[in-house]
Amino acid sequence: MPIPSLGLSRRAVLASAAATAAAAGLPTLTGCSGDSGSSGSSSGTLTAGFDNEPVTLDPALSAAISSDRNVLNLFFDALLRQRPDGEFEPALAAKWDAGDSEVTLTLREGVKFHDGTPCDAEAVVFNLRRVMDPATHSTKVAALAKVASVEAPDAATVKIGLKSPDPLLLTHLAHETGMIASPAALKKHGADFGRRPVGTGPFTFAQWRSKVQLTAERNDSYWAKAADGSSLPKLDRVVLRFVTEAKVLRAELATGGVQLVRALPPEEYKQLGGDKQIVIKDGGVRRAYYVALNVTKGPFKNPEVRAAFARAIDRRAVGRAAAGDEYDIAPSFATSSDWFYDGSITPLPYDAAKARKTLEQAGLRGEVPITVVARRRAPDPTIAELLQSQLTAAGFLPKAEVLEFQTQLERMKKRDFDAALLVIDIPRLDPSLSFNPYFTSKGPNNWSGLDDRVLDALLADGADTGDKPARKKAYADAQRRIIDNNYWVFLHQAKSPLIHSSRLKGIKLDADGQWRLAEARLGA
Repeated sequence: MPIPSLGLSRRAVLASAAATAAAAGLPTLTGCSGDSGSSGSSSGTLTAGFDNEPVTLDPALSAAISSDRNVLNLFFDALLRQRPDGEFEPALAAKWDAGDSEVTLTLREGVKFHDGTPCDAEAVVFNLRRVMDPATHSTKVAALAKVASVEAPDAATVKIGLKSPDPLLLTHLAHETGMIASPAALKKHGADFGRRPVGTGPFTFAQWRSKVQLTAERNDSYWAKAADGSSLPKLDRVVLRFVTEAKVLRAELATGGVQLVRALPPEEYKQLGGDKQIVIKDGGVRRAYYVALNVTKGPFKNPEVRAAFARAIDRRAVGRAAAGDEYDIAPSFATSSDWFYDGSITPLPYDAAKARKTLEQAGLRGEVPITVVARRRAPDPTIAELLQSQLTAAGFLPKAEVLEFQTQLERMKKRDFDAALLVIDIPRLDPSLSFNPYFTSKGPNNWSGLDDRVLDALLADGADTGDKPARKKAYADAQRRIIDNNYWVFLHQAKSPLIHSSRLKGIKLDADGQWRLAEARLGA
């Protein structure tokens, strides 16, 4: 089975998998990219400022792709890990054999969930079947669409039968889809499991005070070891403080109230640039801001009104206002370094006069009322205010509503909005993770209500083949269709460096910037 997440050849990926699996019997699990220091003996409490409180910590139901995994990585392990170069490493699965019709996973022995129950093949089967069950309403169900069966022939083996070859299955098993939760805890807590997560990860759940903080304690029985053979995790405790005000986060970091922040806008982190006690490291992560338009009802059901909206937005002015000179401009979620980037894709240029004329040609003379929903977190209100000004100049009558994150998310799910300002972290390890959840008709993050069968087919083509040139064409064509129909307006890509106290060492990052804190430690 080809496994091309970054366009790697079948031979290269399978050779890598074989080499990795040969050593997979070892209990050591090294980290992914973004190492900010080596592991060593340490303890204590890491306090992190977190701007995006999760709605749920059930991996099967998680929808905030850009932030939730920072928290999920505390409590859960996936079946595999995937490095930025696309190669796979063992995690809960010690080795694997991937074919066109079946994938066989051999599980690591002796791993237990935080509640003491075994993480065996039956537990893995339970989790994967739960994602596939329509009654679960899992946001990850599409990731297992090609799975025909999941069986456990013995306690250490999981066999996944495929309806057709799936070049992205291992990638999904290395993300939330492959995070394994305790079946006993899922049955015990039911709908409350998302507030009481039980996995096999480096930390155990202790407390969650809504809008205040979440506390995780050291898992003394964690199965993984550091490269030197020492126990993981190094920290005794991780406290995530939910703080949405960027100025407060910056001040807390500067004074030592927190040692790590998930994200700060450039206007804030640039003020920390001269502080030798703060590390600011650009690892290539970008915060891609966009406006999703509701195409199911209201003014943006009309493609001409969407075109007018696109012409009304000065994307560079938005970038300058929100990020100073710390941003990039790109036509979509693709960054200029992504292999699926296509510079020939060009959004409609900024032209307020033409936007107004477009509205008049659509029979909408005068002001067009629209509601723009935004999150109460810098720089989103600033962006919303600027959008409001630009849209007014183009003939719209915009009203900006600045909401708490969970309220905004509920509005998005109900499609109770005209336009919505949102952001995701990029790049992601595969374009299917950037585009398919948002633009397929059944995607869990299809905020716009798209039902574009041509777009569905293009995105399916991109996910179904292991041929890199064919994938690149499919995703380029999909991006072009999104832009040509003005379903969304992509704004700017703000730089999002890793920012933490110089005392914090050993933090690892997933390819798309999410924390792994098993090897993190606090020094003097």
